[in-house]
Amino acid sequence: MKIKRYFAPSMRQAMLLVKDECGEDAVILSSRTTDDGVEVVAAADPEAQDYQQKQAEQKFGSSFVSPEMPLMPNAETVSSTSPNSAELSSMAQELKQVRAMLENQLSGLAWGHNERVNPEKVALIKKLVKLGVGWSLSEKLVDSGLQYGHQAWSEILADIEQRIPVEERDVIERGGIVALVGPTGVGKTTTIAKMASRFVMRNSPSELALITTDCYKIGAQAQLKTFADLIGVPVHVVNSQGELYALLASMSSKKLVLIDTAGMSQRDLQLSQQLTSEHEGVSSVRNYLVMSAATQLNVMKDIVKSFGAVGLSGCILTKVDEALQLGNILTVLIEHKLPLAFLSEGQRVPEDLNPVNPRQLIDRAIVLGQQNSQIDNDESAFLMGMGKEISDAQ
Repeated sequence: MKIKRYFAPSMRQAMLLVKDECGEDAVILSSRTTDDGVEVVAAADPEAQDYQQKQAEQKFGSSFVSPEMPLMPNAETVSSTSPNSAELSSMAQELKQVRAMLENQLSGLAWGHNERVNPEKVALIKKLVKLGVGWSLSEKLVDSGLQYGHQAWSEILADIEQRIPVEERDVIERGGIVALVGPTGVGKTTTIAKMASRFVMRNSPSELALITTDCYKIGAQAQLKTFADLIGVPVHVVNSQGELYALLASMSSKKLVLIDTAGMSQRDLQLSQQLTSEHEGVSSVRNYLVMSAATQLNVMKDIVKSFGAVGLSGCILTKVDEALQLGNILTVLIEHKLPLAFLSEGQRVPEDLNPVNPRQLIDRAIVLGQQNSQIDNDESAFLMGMGKEISDAQ
């Protein structure tokens, strides 16, 4: 878009200048009175000018452009296309805001049209969004349905159940080297204690080893050692990847090795240096991402994307009892094909660690969705075309 500033003795003459140079489709960005007359800032759309020129050529059969001066030869036209201009930056920002507003209004019109043309489809999408399911997945689930009607909702729920990836074999029974990774405060240490306690209830404590790499959080090692003392299992502390390699090599006889890692933000630059990251020599370590069910959908997606760099074998969902919606975790698991290993919904060790039942998880999501009235209150936002933003923010 070409932006220019025009000076003229009067507004009429300035508008003639704008019309003469930029055409009928010129956009007036601002105008003000000066000591010498008026100042007008206008923008010309190159596509519109090209279209007008082609129409003129077709009408008159000539592409000749008159070199005559504008109607007001004494008026000064000043170009202000400097990329460093603060004023231009402000104008560009305002244009972006206007464009976003128009896009929202058009989306609202499209949504209203769809609601009139296909009300059943729109109603199904709203029901899924109310559960916390992401907008894109909601549309995909509804579009994949064979037909609309009273059976459509049951078919969609059955489709979700089949799409949820679940760990085929119990992590504890499978054994091996298991590391829990994830952001700070999601309950990794408590989950380690629950898994360790459950293992000791089924096997000998001598077949279990506990390792912690958390040398940052105050009291993290002491908390794990307290749990370990109760079940009679020692805790090993490592500070480097070399120490971890050597320690794991000496524990080849252990049936299960649980590694408690330091909590890191998904935006932490040191995440790539996670000690249990997939590298040659530690391919036997299975990383399980621990996430809180109370996390917003867009944050969950960011966490999975970032921690995916260390190599993830599955996911453990904690704080299920604190969540207002469960559609967010369903969306992440399905879209990222991340198997769910355990659900944790309390602090009791080891009782509050449950295997995954997709049907029960969906039923619980439905119950929470019925208790959540946020989407009903935001009906006007759907009419304004903001449904996708609402869904992604949940």
